[in-house]
Amino acid sequence: MVQNGVVICNVCGIRSDKESDIVYILATKNGEKVDICTSCMPSVIHGSGLVVKSNDEIKQEFLSN
Repeated sequence: MVQNGVVICNVCGIRSDKESDIVYILATKNGEKVDICTSCMPSVIHGSGLVVKSNDEIKQEFLSN
């Protein structure tokens, strides 16, 4: 997800403002655009889309502080 110009991985929550070398892939889950870092892509490809959190879940988990 993108929040105030910062990209946040919808799997692990890594933020583009904390790690400048991370590459993100834009994907769609249940009609919602989500961002997945390349480190998490194998989990999505070989595992399940269940690991991908919604943007609301990411906001609650990583942005509520």
